[in-house]
Amino acid sequence: MPMRRKPAINWIGGLLALSLIGAAPAGAVEDAVPPLPPPRPETAVPPAPETAQPAAEPAKPPEASQAQAEPGEGTCIERLAQLGVKFEVRPDIQDRACTVRETVRVTALPDDLEISPAAVMTCPLAENLVRWSREVLAVEAEKHLQSKPTKLFVGTSYQCRDQRSGGKLSEHAFGNAVDIMGFEFAKRDPLNIGTHHEESPEAAFQKAVRMGACPIFTTVLGPGSDAAHGDHLHLDMRARKGDYRICQ
Repeated sequence: MPMRRKPAINWIGGLLALSLIGAAPAGAVEDAVPPLPPPRPETAVPPAPETAQPAAEPAKPPEASQAQAEPGEGTCIERLAQLGVKFEVRPDIQDRACTVRETVRVTALPDDLEISPAAVMTCPLAENLVRWSREVLAVEAEKHLQSKPTKLFVGTSYQCRDQRSGGKLSEHAFGNAVDIMGFEFAKRDPLNIGTHHEESPEAAFQKAVRMGACPIFTTVLGPGSDAAHGDHLHLDMRARKGDYRICQ
């Protein structure tokens, strides 16, 4: 009979063990489970590099501002305005074979030097006329005549015609030439281009302004070069091979 009671004892013990397990704190049961490894951090998308949004970089000025900041840059029209020339921009001229580009009508050069009458020409010619008036005309007038020039008398600027000798178009037909007939001054009588007493201040002045024009213009003709230029200075900017110039 004792052999039959053993299973009952084992059954009761099993119930007791189960009750003890059920009464055990939750933490104890959890402790019995091997801890899981800590979760791996999620792979973060790397932030956009700093260079993608260069907030710290100073803004670059526009190209136009850079061009204006550099002296001597810009278009011929802009330079003419900066020099203080009084002029009007005119439409390009196309009259048969006569063509003028960058056309301006000039009424005065810097330093209150009036152009009489107003002359139509290319902007580059007007720019060189400014250079001649400042570097040569004003200097030689003070040196030889002790007076400031106040007016240039112009004969022909733009005119659609052939050269006087015929054969091809004159540089006047391209607005690329101007004929200077004479000058007016602040403290003396006007002076016309022509024949003057060889040893006179007028002759010395006329020779100086004529020779001083040769490095600036590609063609300079005046009294003595031929009969057609006996009463004016012809100044033009004809382009020739090898930068060949005529100075007579």
